[in-house]
Amino acid sequence: MCDAHAILRRDWILTATALAAAPLAGQTAGKVKVGVVGCGSVAGPYLSRMAKAPYIEIVSACDLIPERAEKRAQRFGIPNVYPHVDQMLKGPSFDLLVNLTSMPAHFPVSMAGLEAGKSVWSEKPLATATADARKLLAFARQKKLGLWCAPITMLSPQFKFMDETLRSGKLGKVTAAHGHYGHEGKLWSAWFFQKGGGSLFDLGVYNITTLTALLGPAKSVVGMMSICEKRRELTDKTVVEVEAPDNDMLIMDHGGGVLSHVQSGYNYGSADGHAGKTDRYTIDFWGAEGEMHLCGYDWGPHGVDLATAREPRKRYAEDPAGYHWANGVNYIAECMVGGKPALVTAEHAYHVLEVMEACFESDRTGRRVRIESTFPWPLSG
Repeated sequence: MCDAHAILRRDWILTATALAAAPLAGQTAGKVKVGVVGCGSVAGPYLSRMAKAPYIEIVSACDLIPERAEKRAQRFGIPNVYPHVDQMLKGPSFDLLVNLTSMPAHFPVSMAGLEAGKSVWSEKPLATATADARKLLAFARQKKLGLWCAPITMLSPQFKFMDETLRSGKLGKVTAAHGHYGHEGKLWSAWFFQKGGGSLFDLGVYNITTLTALLGPAKSVVGMMSICEKRRELTDKTVVEVEAPDNDMLIMDHGGGVLSHVQSGYNYGSADGHAGKTDRYTIDFWGAEGEMHLCGYDWGPHGVDLATAREPRKRYAEDPAGYHWANGVNYIAECMVGGKPALVTAEHAYHVLEVMEACFESDRTGRRVRIESTFPWPLSG
């Protein structure tokens, strides 16, 4: 991963400063005008929350399947509908492009938005290759535009509790952590299983975001991946050939002796199915004086269990406090209106993408892969 394009820490901090200052440019006072690209299943939760936000005005909706955009527009009172992002960008002006397209389309759609002078929020991952993600960051910095990316796991009250607990020293020296996220792989589109897709980009991205946000940027990575099922049946009964790994094991070295492990896959059956509110632990930390476990997936957690040498096991942070995985645009719009820097950053999203790309490289070469990027950490300052 070390090449002429490697981005040093000094450059990331300069980028972070530029993007933090960018969001106010050209924005309507008190409102962020939004154009949404991609009106499939993910758009429903996003739009239902954006429509209720007092500081968001949804100007346009766009989808390659026009009927989907029209259906969303009718439900949420969106005045303009387009079949292609280029047409939307030539239509009525807006401040923030919301990219809810499929993973392979994230880079071209986000770049089109930036080139048109729009700030961009993208669903995860930022791109499917670090080379493309570097272009997005460089262009956003050059044009002083905002660029942000899901997931927003670091905004939950459960994350805040875990962060504060780790910093308090209650667990003693923490050197080991684990995260997992998987389901049966019953998905609705072929791109999940094609190159640029796969369970790591779709699912493991959440745990990598959470663990790097809590333990710090990864210094190096070791990965092993496999394809367990050569063919998959989609929800519409179409059978597709599987090209991307559906079984992933990743180890991150965060420095200072701290190691974490993430596993993700499309071969995980469970009684709970894909339900977010499960009592299963999905993120775990072990220290010299105690242990801590996240209840439910980190995109939809509902508590943290903590036990130390001095205190018996007890559940904390059960109140969701308004958190939802689809609140990212609302959060960014609030930051834009208030002129506040965001905890969610493109630098962190790029780092997570580099970690995932390094997992592929490690699996291919059988070697530990050094990570070149970083991001401002700790998030809480």
